[in-house]
Amino acid sequence: MAKRAVICVFDGLRPDRVTAELTPNLWRFATQGVWFREARSVFPSMTRVAAASFATGSRPESHGIVNNAFFDLSVVSDGALNTASSVHLQAAEARYGGRFVEAEGIGSALGKADKAYAVVHTGSAGTTYLANHKARAEGHWTFSTVGAEATQTPETVEAAVTRFGPLPTTPTPKVDEMAYATLVFIEQVLAEKDPDVALIWFCEPDTAYHYRGIGSEDALRATRAVDTHFGEILAAVAAGPHAEETVVVTMSDHGQIAMTGEVDLHGILTEAGFPTATTPGAGIEVLATKGSTCGLSLLDPEPVRLEALAAALMERPETGMLLSRSGTPEEGIVAGTLPYGAVGVDHKRAPDLFWIARSSVMPDAQGLPGTGLHTGGTGVALGGGMHGGLNPVELNCMLAFGGPALPRLGEISDPADLTDIVPTLLHLLDCPLPTAMTGRPLPAAIGEARPETTIRQVSTGRGSFEQTLVLAVDDGRAIPLSGQS
Repeated sequence: MAKRAVICVFDGLRPDRVTAELTPNLWRFATQGVWFREARSVFPSMTRVAAASFATGSRPESHGIVNNAFFDLSVVSDGALNTASSVHLQAAEARYGGRFVEAEGIGSALGKADKAYAVVHTGSAGTTYLANHKARAEGHWTFSTVGAEATQTPETVEAAVTRFGPLPTTPTPKVDEMAYATLVFIEQVLAEKDPDVALIWFCEPDTAYHYRGIGSEDALRATRAVDTHFGEILAAVAAGPHAEETVVVTMSDHGQIAMTGEVDLHGILTEAGFPTATTPGAGIEVLATKGSTCGLSLLDPEPVRLEALAAALMERPETGMLLSRSGTPEEGIVAGTLPYGAVGVDHKRAPDLFWIARSSVMPDAQGLPGTGLHTGGTGVALGGGMHGGLNPVELNCMLAFGGPALPRLGEISDPADLTDIVPTLLHLLDCPLPTAMTGRPLPAAIGEARPETTIRQVSTGRGSFEQTLVLAVDDGRAIPLSGQS
């Protein structure tokens, strides 16, 4: 049984970019451990949704973080609630009485077992918060390279700056931030604090994928850098006092696909008779987020107007998939849409519709699979990477477990998603699992018999619009593998 765990998150890392040439340390670790090569993110495959799903071992329908940004006018009255913003998060916590995240997370579970948890983060304040949303309450330690305002324990940033120097602020790729975070993680967390569970979250290669392109030289540079730092972390674990009883997890929160076209969704809907914007205002009927996956909320959600809105979108060639609240297990409440329940996002905060831009697995300009459309307004130019939908390339995430006490199975195809990571770790650490966690300990990682898997398809549509969701089903639960129209 393990007594320690080290979790290394490589934001946005596509598993097909883990190779012996590009990432020798990750490749060696994964192929000598248990590599869930077909592991999946959650829907929507956005960073903060993924962070909350990983940390709580449950999907958005349980924890309530339904998008990176979504409309909750009771919290933010003049636009979307941005889960990257510490100001918006504080307002949401106040509005929901400390229950903005509605599911118990890894920090609380470890706290109840009298175990220490430490986080070193290089992403936004929101992702840092969602990795352990009860950090201060549970007495856990969290450091962020973004600054003191991005963590519930700002004293950790002050101490690091005193010891290691000013926080770096570099343009993409964020290689200096990755190096600084690794230094803090090895010298302060592993060597001195010695927590039961330690997590480091690298914001690369996600940033480079987005703003430089998935196969760009900057993305290659960022990927090599974090792989080098992972090798340094493995060496520190091996040289430490708990080497034989430590389980190491490598993971990413989602993949990415290249953006090859832009859609003026707001303009299309406004022209179709549904005035659309990102902020409420005179004459506005629909609020819509931006990206390759957009939440659409009617300010006055009458069923007739919702049906008409969906029908207008189904007529557009830019529409890849369309989902609504669950009506039946096979269809949403709007005819022709897929149900939120099938992808685990049927929460009261979810929008009236999720619109996913058309995408494919066709190669991009650099020969890498996965291309799609987006709405613009995200800061990502054409050729840059994006994520959020159900394309199998953006859903596929890195996940591997290793350690002296774990099996050495190499690459396997067993179904797994982000919600399974924390339940697996808690099982290995002999900690009780919170009853609300919907993920489960992965049999292959804990040395138990692996269940048989079947593939199921859920299809629906209206007129010429057809869409299909592909699910992996094992032991009574279903994991979305891909969606297409």
